[in-house]
Amino acid sequence: MTDKALLKNRDWATIEGQMCLVTEFVPMATMSNGQITVINSRLPYASVTLRTEDGREVDGFVSHKTDFAMLWAAFNERTKVAGTRLDVSSDIESPDDLRFDRLGENEEVWLVWTQKHYRLVAGLLKAFLPRLIVMVSKKGSLELRMNKDLRRDLQGMARHLATRPLITWTPEVMDL
Repeated sequence: MTDKALLKNRDWATIEGQMCLVTEFVPMATMSNGQITVINSRLPYASVTLRTEDGREVDGFVSHKTDFAMLWAAFNERTKVAGTRLDVSSDIESPDDLRFDRLGENEEVWLVWTQKHYRLVAGLLKAFLPRLIVMVSKKGSLELRMNKDLRRDLQGMARHLATRPLITWTPEVMDL
């Protein structure tokens, strides 16, 4: 059971800027060849269960097409999403480091909900813009990032590289 459901922007704003682990992704739409097919136009595109930086479990509802498409890509089909920048880490050394067809057993998905990083012109239209930044990383790396007492042998650059996302989708209207 989760603490609270995130439906409207004011609800999501309670986790503004927090790195959250997506523990469950439940699509209520599908995507194929870059096209989203909705089951019911009155429903959100998906629901997610998140673990926030402070350890809370929250459910969120994804109602923006680009936000949904980035999550779909992270979980199901690693593709470029229209209107986003796709950054793939240069640290990928083997196919085992990153799957390109779906989320692997050794991977996890993170997201950040924000409305503070829009380019100046885009900021005027922010009510209609995507809010998520979606990342895929090695399983356990978010916990490693949040808990400085975990794996004390990893320091400095080694720790940074161990916790760095393998792939990131960022809306083009954001400066990061």
